[in-house]
Amino acid sequence: MSSHSVKARARHPDPVTFAREQHQVNHILFELINHPQAGFTFALIAGEAVNAKDRKPLFTGHVSDDMPEQLHQLASRIEELQKKRLVEDGPPRSPAVK
Repeated sequence: MSSHSVKARARHPDPVTFAREQHQVNHILFELINHPQAGFTFALIAGEAVNAKDRKPLFTGHVSDDMPEQLHQLASRIEELQKKRLVEDGPPRSPAVK
């Protein structure tokens, strides 16, 4: 059973043997757990969901050795696209400015 599940959170809201780390990335919440028995796991959660029932993990899994490099590559690509957009479109303007 996943330590990220709603039932696990209800049973152990403040676990002693491991900590839940949470990192907000836009509207997705990444939760990391280094569990003594289950190992290093992650969950993707709809962090800005209006209803609590919708804030359950969308996906959980074990952190693989390749994952940090894959996330670095994704972050680099997002930065490239943002820079390209700045060059082509100029800096973003406030919606209130016409």
